[in-house]
Amino acid sequence: MDYKDYYKILGVDKNAPQTEIKKKYRKLALKYHPDKNPDDAEAEKRFKELSEAYEVIGDAEKRKKYDELGANWKQYEQYQNAGFGRGGKRTYRYGGDFGESFSGGFSDFFDAFFGGGGGARGGDPFGRPARQAAATTRASLPLSFHDAFHGVSKVVELHGKKIRLNIKPGARDGQKLKVKGKGRGGGDLLIELKVAEPQGMKREGLNLHGTLSADLYTAVLGGKVNLQTPHGVLTVPVAAGTQPGAKLRLRGKGMPDYDKPGVCGDFIAEIKVSIPKKLTAEQKKLFEKLRELAAG
Repeated sequence: MDYKDYYKILGVDKNAPQTEIKKKYRKLALKYHPDKNPDDAEAEKRFKELSEAYEVIGDAEKRKKYDELGANWKQYEQYQNAGFGRGGKRTYRYGGDFGESFSGGFSDFFDAFFGGGGGARGGDPFGRPARQAAATTRASLPLSFHDAFHGVSKVVELHGKKIRLNIKPGARDGQKLKVKGKGRGGGDLLIELKVAEPQGMKREGLNLHGTLSADLYTAVLGGKVNLQTPHGVLTVPVAAGTQPGAKLRLRGKGMPDYDKPGVCGDFIAEIKVSIPKKLTAEQKKLFEKLRELAAG
């Protein structure tokens, strides 16, 4: 069994602070997440390695045990091969704060030291596993803005067991979902949602802020303009004489309320007036005439 260098797997220094380890793990886990790399066996393998590494050195207590083990790995391996430390193998339930570890399935190295044979979390050197007390398992789950807006059903795998999460429309960044009985030792699983920012818009509570582009003629004379929103393309009336920077509020066309089905916030569109850069000779004459008329 080969020694696993978890610091090398995560690409951090052995003296790196916990905050740096957490930051590096989040970045790499998002990059290699199965949702972003469907049917990519290499990405899945890399993702599992990252999850295992973070499971150990991302936890101060297990990191200390791992660091102590590093210098004595060969002696420990001989001890294992002699037949000690091979008691009943327990399943480790992830207790970190990043839901990518739903993929589960730790290596033999991890199981040997942190599973049933290393004395981690209350076990002893002879492999007698400690009985796990029920505890809350915390994880996080990244969501696209599209899934957060429309709602989504996701199937995640935690230690060989599939769990279906039904997320209603209007999920919020930082929102926590509780799944009873699916955590460590039969405790609860608490999942924190990480919702991506919408492109071309800004979210403030239930309200969405965007822009509405209107040409000069429509802004001056009035008319209708198409506006792309998460609710679809809307035809929006623009009043004559509309000024650049003016805002239109579209009631009920914002973000759904997760807790109140059928209720939505507003879409607030800021008017951007596009000025023509090139004019024909006739158009230029007409504008000059308008300027003369305005000067009176």
